Amino acid sequence: MNIAIIGCGHIAVRVAQGIMYSKGNLYAVAARDKERARQFSLNYPDCKYMNYDEVFADENVDMVYIATVNTAHFGLIKRALMSHKHVICEKPMLANEDEIKKVFELARRQGCFLMEAHKTCFTVLNRHLKPIINEKIGRIEHIYGQYCSLADFGKLKEFNTTEKTMGGCRFDIGVYPICFANYYADSVIKNIESVKIEKGEYPNDIDMTAQLLYENGITATVRSSWLDGSVNKGIIYGEKGRVEIINFWKNTEAEIFFEDGTSEKVKVEQDSDFTGEVNEAVNCAENGLFESAVMSEKASLEIMKVLKKVKEY
Repeated sequence: MNIAIIGCGHIAVRVAQGIMYSKGNLYAVAARDKERARQFSLNYPDCKYMNYDEVFADENVDMVYIATVNTAHFGLIKRALMSHKHVICEKPMLANEDEIKKVFELARRQGCFLMEAHKTCFTVLNRHLKPIINEKIGRIEHIYGQYCSLADFGKLKEFNTTEKTMGGCRFDIGVYPICFANYYADSVIKNIESVKIEKGEYPNDIDMTAQLLYENGITATVRSSWLDGSVNKGIIYGEKGRVEIINFWKNTEAEIFFEDGTSEKVKVEQDSDFTGEVNEAVNCAENGLFESAVMSEKASLEIMKVLKKVKEY
């Protein structure tokens, strides 16, 4: 399956590496400035370079990976689907629930696959751990996820944007712990309590914490912040112990701590933390599916539930 990356920013480099290790073929890269796409393509053999219009017109492009600024996502998703291209869109995919519902409905009408790119659900480690959690630590009781990153407030453009542009730490890095908690809880969110911190004239959150209660009784605490550089980790607490994962969205190692004081390390191999999500999209599209069973429309809406609640606080 031929994949074109739309957008040649820093994240596109890692996306391209992920595709190179995947079942898909890195067919082209595209940018509004075609020269920028040409320069990007030089690092990848047989990779074409295009502008956006050329990608949508090329019948050899089967799927696009949208890696542009957040504000361009909605329009590009619609253009891709109307051009009968399958779509993976970098997180945060869209600004609200209404936009999510609109593009998934369009994907179904066009007979195309659509998925928000949350690699957390598809890393080798998380896919390995999920089915053995109950065996190792018993029923999950609580999940903790944190992603913090010190921000340069003078340079961070997202601070000077409106809410619609998906600014703030929750859209930037908060989606990672939310996705992590939802993936392991594997249930619908029943209740959300949240707090956020804002800064002066900036319209968006710079720190947020949310407490989640799922319908199956599991609880979760998710946090993101631009105020500190704390160690980022995901912790899954069970009846008989806990699992800790540093940098849970990309790591290849975890440690299981048992009630008796012993522990066990889990290690896996992974070529790229982006490959799993690309393989999921390719497999689904090749099998005629319109969405992923793991990262579906419902999954995107569950993440948006938390983002919306933090906004309202």
